[in-house]
Amino acid sequence: MHEFRTAAESGDATRLGSLLDPGVAVVVDDGDQDHPTIRVVRGVRDAITLLLHGMAEKPGLVIDERPVNAQAGLMLNRGDETIAAMTIDFTHGLISLVWIRLRPVKLRHGNEV
Repeated sequence: MHEFRTAAESGDATRLGSLLDPGVAVVVDDGDQDHPTIRVVRGVRDAITLLLHGMAEKPGLVIDERPVNAQAGLMLNRGDETIAAMTIDFTHGLISLVWIRLRPVKLRHGNEV
């Protein structure tokens, strides 16, 4: 998880790509409670483009490594606002699925979804 975060934050596409399974999928849930939209990107090249766009170092962006819904995860924050929650699945030591929930809702007991 740490390697993934630092590769994405630093904009190191080569290192990030080496962590991804060739069949990786990145799922983005827009977080809209009333009219949810989910988009899926497949393949290393498109996954790198999307992940670097959202995670590369930007003023005020803080990425914390912490469990999300009891899975390995990352929380992306800007100021006091959580802008995204990410969970990561691994297959044979490589990242096979990244699920990104934009504008996550805080539930009871502090869990994010």
